[in-house]
Amino acid sequence: MLNRVLLAGAMSWTYAVTLGLLFAACTSGHFLFSTLRLPGVVPVALVISTAISIGIAPIAVWSVRTGAKNLRIYAPILWIALATYEVVVIPQTGVYGPYGLLLLALVGLVVLGFIPAAK
Repeated sequence: MLNRVLLAGAMSWTYAVTLGLLFAACTSGHFLFSTLRLPGVVPVALVISTAISIGIAPIAVWSVRTGAKNLRIYAPILWIALATYEVVVIPQTGVYGPYGLLLLALVGLVVLGFIPAAK
């Protein structure tokens, strides 16, 4: 059980930080990695992403209940869906985009928790 909790926590933090940095690259309305070179962008993205990953961690741990193999298979698919949402939808939705992203992440984690255990 401890290994599942650690795996879920590590994946939650890694995915949240990478999505946070991707979000920071999209905040200018265009997808530019040069935005990350602006002062304070990376530290703010890391702090907010870490806070969100801590908030989502209980749901991530719950989603591992069907097995760590499910998380290793389906979590990258969820990350790709969230990254696509960030690149395509967030520049158009503006200020309400992060709420949709958080809702999509929560729904995705709940769905991961109900997928039958992989053999």
